[in-house]
Amino acid sequence: MTLTLERMSAERFVLWSEHLVASFAQDKIDAGSWPEEGALERSARENAQLLPHGVATAGHDLFVALVDGDEVGFLWLFTDPAAVPPESFVYDIEIVEGRRGEGLGRALLEAAEGWCADHSVATLRLHVFGHNETAIGLYESSGFETTDITMAKQIR
Repeated sequence: MTLTLERMSAERFVLWSEHLVASFAQDKIDAGSWPEEGALERSARENAQLLPHGVATAGHDLFVALVDGDEVGFLWLFTDPAAVPPESFVYDIEIVEGRRGEGLGRALLEAAEGWCADHSVATLRLHVFGHNETAIGLYESSGFETTDITMAKQIR
């Protein structure tokens, strides 16, 4: 099994973006960061601000992950042109439902690292929601280290 990255087409971007907006809104709700009311709209606004030109937005690289021609996941990287040495941030890394648990998440993360190496990017950063224990385990076992922790306490 070999996972490859293919640049996301403008047509595929439309469907992926709809999924991303809904998924991010739900993650923010689950994390207790946003109320359910208005979360979808807020997520859509934030996504539109980050990717105002879709797949053509400068500094952002959007990929579809493929295994034997089958779409198995997505990767969104942002490379900060102001960072010296260059560094990239993973805005989205996801394996599609039905293909999780096959080691594809690790393969996609390794593909991201390979892309960074090929583009002289010295550091790869990402954010993970505290409730996503599976992703935290993957990132820690892949050598990622905690650099920041944001905590919250509900005051009622």
